[in-house]
Amino acid sequence: MKKVFTKVHKNVGKGVLAVIALGLVISCSSDGDDGPTVNEEPEIQSPTISGISPSSGVVGTEVTISGTNFSSTGSQNEVEFNGITAAVKSASATQLVVDVPADATTGQVSVTVNGRTAVGASFTVLTADVSLCNQNEILENTTWEDVEPGDAVDYVIQCEINVRGNALLTIEPGVIIAFEGENSGIFTGEGGGLKAVGTAENTIQFLGTSENKGVWKGVYFGSNHPENRLEHVIVRHAGRSASTQSDEKGAVQLSRDEDSSGAIVNCTITDNDGFGVFITDESDLEEFSNNVISNNEEAPVGLYFNQLSALDAASDYQGNAKNYIEVRENDLEDDPVNMAFLNVPYRFVDSGRYNIQNELTIDPGNTLEFTNGSGLRLGVQGSDCADTSGSLNATGTSENSITFRGVTPGKGTWLGIGFNSASPNNNLIYCTISGGGSADFYNASDFAANVTLQCNSRLTIQNTTLTDSGGYGLYMLDDDAQLEDFEANSIVNNELAPIWMHLPQVNELDAATTYADGNGMAYIQVVGDAVTDADLTIKKLDVPYRIETERSGRETYVETAITIEPGTILEFETGAGLVLGSPGVDCLPTSGSLNAEGTPSEPIIFRGASEGQGTWLGIGINSSTSANLFTYCEISGGGAEQMYNAGGQGNIVIHCSGSLTLENSTISDSGGWGVDFVQGGNSLSQSSNTFSNNALGNVASN
Repeated sequence: MKKVFTKVHKNVGKGVLAVIALGLVISCSSDGDDGPTVNEEPEIQSPTISGISPSSGVVGTEVTISGTNFSSTGSQNEVEFNGITAAVKSASATQLVVDVPADATTGQVSVTVNGRTAVGASFTVLTADVSLCNQNEILENTTWEDVEPGDAVDYVIQCEINVRGNALLTIEPGVIIAFEGENSGIFTGEGGGLKAVGTAENTIQFLGTSENKGVWKGVYFGSNHPENRLEHVIVRHAGRSASTQSDEKGAVQLSRDEDSSGAIVNCTITDNDGFGVFITDESDLEEFSNNVISNNEEAPVGLYFNQLSALDAASDYQGNAKNYIEVRENDLEDDPVNMAFLNVPYRFVDSGRYNIQNELTIDPGNTLEFTNGSGLRLGVQGSDCADTSGSLNATGTSENSITFRGVTPGKGTWLGIGFNSASPNNNLIYCTISGGGSADFYNASDFAANVTLQCNSRLTIQNTTLTDSGGYGLYMLDDDAQLEDFEANSIVNNELAPIWMHLPQVNELDAATTYADGNGMAYIQVVGDAVTDADLTIKKLDVPYRIETERSGRETYVETAITIEPGTILEFETGAGLVLGSPGVDCLPTSGSLNAEGTPSEPIIFRGASEGQGTWLGIGINSSTSANLFTYCEISGGGAEQMYNAGGQGNIVIHCSGSLTLENSTISDSGGWGVDFVQGGNSLSQSSNTFSNNALGNVASN
């Protein structure tokens, strides 16, 4: 067993007080007529000492003495450490810089100027066996014992202590170690281990030789020794220089050498330069609980995306210069990750996509912040529509919602969240997602959004706010994507429309969601894909549906049943329209139907995105079902051009054996007929309708 320790002197010197009387020199004039003359010399001001920094250190430590009435000429100031004179390195009227002199002992510091002396606080002189630095490799099991009683320092270390060769350094409860120097600290590597386990009543302390941040380097675990552990340990004043493994300053670090591992439990890590704790990407923080990490110059903890499960809600992370957990980018791939609710946000600091290929669960109450260019992506980088088992479950509560936001306030300050997964565990419930949509998310994306669904993704969104996107609130990139349960959300204040989606997906929306407030486009943007696979119900929302053509530029063909609820507004871009039938096939019976039953107080409105005659294609009827019913509807602005191969131009065109019941409706502003017929055999049953301003007439002959 190798034991290394030094004792600390605790003698306290006595203060010296000098008092000088100021006299008056009195002289008389030669003729005695003027009486006595008084010559007053300038009053000599006594020095004062207001502070000494640091208040402890080894011989040679640079000490700054603050106060007043010092001489700016260094040699005119006499500085003593408990009676031992120190040379003044630099001087001003308010500050003196000196080195702790050889042979100095613990005691009060004094400054004498012009014969007047000020006495300051006590300075503790730490003594060390400097030969320790010649024996800084520990290659066999070693124990450091508590050799000084009470709060006295047991060991002073001015160099690197390297524990290697499968050796274990054990530090017993109550040990206090003072470190000093750019590279001083304790480092494990090559299988070496560090076990520093104190108790609640008898902590272990790793301190600097002075109470300044960055006096020493830190404690680094660079091994996977099974007993690497800090428990009931106080770590202060570290972070002098950056780790060669992490390139970061930090008090306690796990480096990537040997896939290092360790435990940090019931520790206080405070007053350090750099991070409190930093974990490199190949390391494993095996246990982390009930720690206090405060007053450090960087974030309390820096670690990588796939390590977030290591942090616990019982630890206190507040009060650091950067009041957040710093999350670096890598892939969440090998193990599920749970993000515990912490008392500071998680900040994603790397500008890139944080890829999720396993399960990510976010506890209620959490806040996630994203730097510009960063975002959460389910799927494999650079691979679109590849199967992935990744999932994102962000389920908050009404009292403890989950927040996703940009580091910088405003619209489009981060990428957003991209889903490329059909997992049933994809949930955004009681969340607020703001400021995403800085750029397109996937290779196939045309638009940016707070939330993007690609390929056959599945997602539940409930009681969630999507706001301040630089593009859309929600972007349904592919027509195979699905909103499984979309309820009571708020999609507001986005740069473009609240939602971009495909026509077969609109029945996934709900009327209880708010779409109307503050969006740049006050409508649901709908790509007019053919409706061929399932019946479709179009619900009344607080904004219109704005329907554009299919991506090919073709109007929307309908081969199933569409039902439109009262009060719904459908707007159509140029060239868009609804046509029962199949493209390029005339007079082929179809089972498609269009049922639009409004009410007197809530009519259903079909209109062009632009006002005027003939601004959109219109509605084509090519089925004979009695379900084709328009009642209390307002249809205006259709008839932009011929609808079927055989002709027909109007707000409504009935084709071949098509049939329609039209009641209590208004038909106006057609670029052709109000109602036109093509190829005979068709039928119209109408009553109580109003026709106006149709270019070719109200109802064509059949």
